[in-house]
Amino acid sequence: MTVLAVAAGSVRIHRAPPLDPPFDDELRPVAYQPARPEPRELIPPGAVAGASPECHTAALRFLNLCLELFNGFRSPGQLRPLVRVPQANDVLDELARGLRRLAVLRQSAPAGTPRRPVRRRQLRTCEPRPGVAEVAAVLSDGRATWSVAYRLERDTASWRCTALTVLL
Repeated sequence: MTVLAVAAGSVRIHRAPPLDPPFDDELRPVAYQPARPEPRELIPPGAVAGASPECHTAALRFLNLCLELFNGFRSPGQLRPLVRVPQANDVLDELARGLRRLAVLRQSAPAGTPRRPVRRRQLRTCEPRPGVAEVAAVLSDGRATWSVAYRLERDTASWRCTALTVLL
């Protein structure tokens, strides 16, 4: 390493003494690696890693019917065949509540603003155990974004919704 000294118009170069400590960047870096705890078993041993194609297709089909409902092409009663009977009132009440809140959002839009259709932005499907799908979907109409979470369970012939939550 050298040092540059400027004295009265002349330039002199002096060598640095050999006893200087090395700079930080000359040392070999030591990376800190915290001790990681052993992962807990949160997923049941029989869980499917991801969703099967059949499960994802059923989730997408149900979401598309919900989008038709939010866009005014269907009534909540038309989803009744896709909802399990004991939970039908809860699921349909939640859909109706979401529709009411969506209507309030649309009414609060400035006059002359065109009504935009509700569209799917993202869909996540998981299958915690075979025959059960848990789905989260992000929806948007260009002004507001909200989500829908629902659970589908497979009966003997088809997939039926057992729980639904609209977060608007």
